Parts: sequence; structure tokens; C-alpha cells
Amino acid sequence: MILTLLILIPLVGGLAAWVAGRWSPFASRWAALLAALVNLGITLALWARFPASLAPGETFAEVNALWVPQLGIRYHLALDGLSLLLVLLTTLLTVVSIACSWREITERVGEFHLALMVLSATILGTFMAFDLLLFFFFFEAMLVPMYLLIAIWGHENRRYAAIKFFLFTFLGGLFVLLGTIGLYVYNGGGSFEYAALLG
Repeated sequence: MILTLLILIPLVGGLAAWVAGRWSPFASRWAALLAALVNLGITLALWARFPASLAPGETFAEVNALWVPQLGIRYHLALDGLSLLLVLLTTLLTVVSIACSWREITERVGEFHLALMVLSATILGTFMAFDLLLFFFFFEAMLVPMYLLIAIWGHENRRYAAIKFFLFTFLGGLFVLLGTIGLYVYNGGGSFEYAALLG
């Protein structure tokens, strides 16, 4: 459940920042920063609880439930040593990004923080997903807020850069999807679980 919270908190914080931004850019910034700090605190608590005896390939703080039973797709989030480090880095950089943009972003402040927090949530989902189709879902969802951040709040040639980024990453994602489906078929179907396909 705690891993689901790591995804939900920035989404809720982004929505709060977007709503608050209609009245006060200052309130929007603080709403996003508060959500980001809570997420960073949860990640630090997970880091402190990380079992030193965890063997390679083992995970902790796991949530695993059927999502689409007909296709064997699961809502499977977990952490291992590498993904915990990446989650910690993401939550830290989210706080740093909000702090760096505090005076830099002066237009559409609420929308900016909504896009930034949705980006943070989808990146966290990507790092914690242990079902390959769930990973693909988060990976593709990440492209939308990233495109908006580049296209709206970027600098010179931002629209060109945003379209180029989206097309290259989207096409790369299609190869990931084809590879995932290929592994699923080669494995005889039944599961998109990372551990099952790894075997």
C-alpha cells in the first residue's frame, strides 16, 4: 500500500497545486512542495527499513494484485536495491525541481506544478513496476506531462524539441511493447510478470 501512496501523493498534490494556482501562485508552489516533501519522507523511511540481508532478485514493500485476469496482467509494485535508489533520486529531484522553478515559472504556475507532479508519479510507477505491461503503461503516461513541460515552459525551439522528444520516445516505447509481447508469447502466455519472463 505504501508504494501506491508514493504514486497517489504527487497526483493529489499536483491537483491541489492546479486548483490553488487559480487563486494564488504562491499557494500552488507550496501545495506541490508539501506533496513532494511527504513523498521524499516516505522514501527515506523505506530506505531506513531496507533489509541489509536482501538477496539479489528479492524485493520488499510489495503490492501484488490481479489487474486484468484474462491476460495475466498484475498490479505489481515492488522495490529492490536498484529501484529504491532510483525512487529516492526521483523524489529528491522533484523537491529540487520545485525549488528551482520557484521564481523561474511565473505563468500558468498551477498547470506547471500539475504537469511536474504527474511526471513524478509516472516516473515512480515506472521504477516500481514489476509487471512489464504496467511498466509500459507508466512509461507511456510519462510522455504526456514531459511533452507539456517542454512545449509550454521550455525555451527556444521548445515546440520542435517537444515533438521530437515525443516521437522518438513513443516509437522507442513501441519496440518495448513488441519485445514484451514477444516474451509473453515465447513464455507460453499467462503472465507479464518480470520474474516469470526473466526465467
